[in-house]
Amino acid sequence: MRINRKEQNIAVFEDTMAWLRQNGMLRAAVEETKKRTVFYPASILPEGGSSCGKEAERADFPKRYERTQVEVTAFRSFAAAMREKRRDPEKRTAVLNFASATNPGGGVTKGSSAQEESLCRLSTLYPCLNTPELKKAYYDFHRQHHDALYTDACIYTPDILVVKTDDDAPERMEEKHWCRLDVISCAAPNLRERPSNAMNPGPSRPARITPEALLSLLKQRARRILSVAAENREDILILGAFGCGAFRNPPETAARAWAEVLPEFSGVFEKVHFAVYCRPDDMRNYLVFDEGLRKLI
Repeated sequence: MRINRKEQNIAVFEDTMAWLRQNGMLRAAVEETKKRTVFYPASILPEGGSSCGKEAERADFPKRYERTQVEVTAFRSFAAAMREKRRDPEKRTAVLNFASATNPGGGVTKGSSAQEESLCRLSTLYPCLNTPELKKAYYDFHRQHHDALYTDACIYTPDILVVKTDDDAPERMEEKHWCRLDVISCAAPNLRERPSNAMNPGPSRPARITPEALLSLLKQRARRILSVAAENREDILILGAFGCGAFRNPPETAARAWAEVLPEFSGVFEKVHFAVYCRPDDMRNYLVFDEGLRKLI
């Protein structure tokens, strides 16, 4: 019998949300994360808008480690993070959420299978993003600006609890196996010919950008993400093929952007782990990132 993946995803998500409502410890964790969530406004507004905060240029953070280890694997994001936490539970570990700029959780309520939706199905992340404050500051902002390149605005949600297994058939984990992680949400440029859909309502005009400008934009976004992680003294980062799935960014350009920006942060983090999960029949993103970041490994 063929599995209906969307229906399965919706069932997993709804079960998680019910669990968060029913379990007092999880309810308290959600409220605590909401209180400590930090919104980082866009450093440059789309469509030639005026500057909003300091532009993320070159990094200037203290080096806390002799070197930064870089690893590329084919793990899912939370699976990679839980692996790192098992090695050293005391290390602050942050996961990059490849966020929808216009919808909290992207298409998680509709059963989408992209990375953000997976994170929301397995953890306390979704209710922490789905707040009136973030709706106004982040999601409505991007809907109203009608630019599918979006901005480098970030949302930092500390102490998210991962409560389900990160695999093809997620199941509830016992409390002793729950994993506490920080999540940085940021949107990659949306390069689809039809940017707006039910999962990401908003800009209807396709983005037009040259390869050179796209590399510069992705480097700026990478620098902002790394700066947010550094400001919050993260030890280990779980990154990935940011924007190379549903948003159609070329993996060669994305990998190059990270490879050129990461040396600016050498020694700031203990480890940067690129978790590039791919279907077995299409390993392109993993292979490109493995090759593109090899000189840093």
